[in-house]
Amino acid sequence: MNTIELMDGSVSSFSKTDRAIYEAIRKFPDMFATSSVTEIANGGGFSKPALTRFAQRLGFGGFVEFQYQFSQDLEERRQRSDAPTSAEVYGGLLKLVEERLDRNQLLTLLERMRASRHVYLMGYNLSRIPAEELNIALQFDPSIHASYPQVDVSQRFAEDDLLIIYSAVSGGSFNGLMHEFKIGRNTKPYAVLVTTNSKHPLRRNFDEVFVLPTANVATSNRTVLADTFAFLMFNDLLTKLLPAAG
Repeated sequence: MNTIELMDGSVSSFSKTDRAIYEAIRKFPDMFATSSVTEIANGGGFSKPALTRFAQRLGFGGFVEFQYQFSQDLEERRQRSDAPTSAEVYGGLLKLVEERLDRNQLLTLLERMRASRHVYLMGYNLSRIPAEELNIALQFDPSIHASYPQVDVSQRFAEDDLLIIYSAVSGGSFNGLMHEFKIGRNTKPYAVLVTTNSKHPLRRNFDEVFVLPTANVATSNRTVLADTFAFLMFNDLLTKLLPAAG
């Protein structure tokens, strides 16, 4: 079993920190395969001891040993003649999203959008793209009042508002907002999380969670865009149901 299969098979037993490291490796495999431990720690916000413990839990003596084997396995996977093309990766992912999403759940979400005072769509970094894209699509439906506020700008919500957040990995940019809801400093709207991380650390703060499939680390540098593709497919399936929900 190579390091990629080892990580994928150990996800269920990972601690919160281990999961965060695994998700970062899944998003940025080349960085973890070639950068120094210091660069990885600084870039990913992980401590060096945390990286060491992650490697040891997988059976390696330390992170450098894990990194060496991971880089070898990654290169071997890339060189395989049966490695999927980008079209195959993205095509398969979009089909998987379509198969797994529940039509009735999407219809219920659309009904909630129409019943809400206002629909706020949020995302950060690459997750900003699907949030903005859905906001544009919803402007063509006069019964839904939607907007895309800036994540770093203070926003006041009402109980009859709907908040939809796209977040692929950890949602660190939304920690402050979630804390405001928790301590009552800001009124909590009905909150929906759209993510590709089944163990998203903020998921308990949401009333409803959509977990979408994504590419695994074996597809290498396609994984970052894979999450964006999954989110955009979610938008496509949702907006196609607008007439049915009306």
